[in-house]
Amino acid sequence: MFTVQRIYAYRPDPEQTAVFIDRLYPRGIRKEVFATALWLKDITPSANLRRWYHENPAEHFDGFVSRYHEELHGDTEQTAIRQILELERQHGSVLLLTAVKDPHHSHVSALEQFLGTSFEYRD
Repeated sequence: MFTVQRIYAYRPDPEQTAVFIDRLYPRGIRKEVFATALWLKDITPSANLRRWYHENPAEHFDGFVSRYHEELHGDTEQTAIRQILELERQHGSVLLLTAVKDPHHSHVSALEQFLGTSFEYRD
């Protein structure tokens, strides 16, 4: 089971497996807090794709999802996919951390679609 939560609400818990799934370091998060999560940059969209999407998120979202799914077939991305799925298999529950304000319209929901699973979203 995957649960999505904004990193700004994250409180480290040794019982919880946490994975940060954004490419850029989140503003205002202390390194001590951040160090308790695994950072999987390779599971995130490329810088070029992110820039293109942010030019016009409303119009580009469907194309963004499609292009991001294509990127997720790359070798390094597939290694990251296997790693996150293995963490879920080992621990049963993985907390996916993100800094995005609207995870339903971001790479988070596109990753959810790609994995073919349902994420639980926390506020």
